[in-house]
Amino acid sequence: MTRAAATMPMVMRVLLITAGVAVLALGIVLFFFWHADVVELTGSARVVSGLGLRAAEAAVLYGGSWLVVRGWNGGPRSTAQSVS
Repeated sequence: MTRAAATMPMVMRVLLITAGVAVLALGIVLFFFWHADVVELTGSARVVSGLGLRAAEAAVLYGGSWLVVRGWNGGPRSTAQSVS
């Protein structure tokens, strides 16, 4: 049994795009202030905090961009035809 491609309502698309932009914007502001604290550290504390900062930045960028792209594209679309 195949499932037809369901289109996403416009409200859901706008919410996904808005949430993605909010995640990106809040992440940028948060990491801007966190970066100042990491710069002041020395030794292993700086390395560990720097790695944590980079991992969190990657997560925010990936998650925010995923939300925006998912909302922009409108959800899954199946182009394959099934033979039954």
